[in-house]
Amino acid sequence: MAKSMFSREVALKLEGEINAFQACRSLSQRARDINIERKMRETGGEFSEEDQPNSSASAMLDFAEGRIVFVPEEDGDSDEV
Repeated sequence: MAKSMFSREVALKLEGEINAFQACRSLSQRARDINIERKMRETGGEFSEEDQPNSSASAMLDFAEGRIVFVPEEDGDSDEV
């Protein structure tokens, strides 16, 4: 299990990604979701951010541990057939 976003495991998994843009976008979206979850828990008084890595690092660690997978987005705005 990766303990740092700079670990070899995280680097090797990111190197294997074909679409770098999709990887960056997915990590950014996951980091945003983590921020939202943490703020909601913090507001409820059930969470302390002191023990947690920042949201970007958490997103990379989630990816390295297989908790998230990069999936290409479908273009919902396209009317092409």
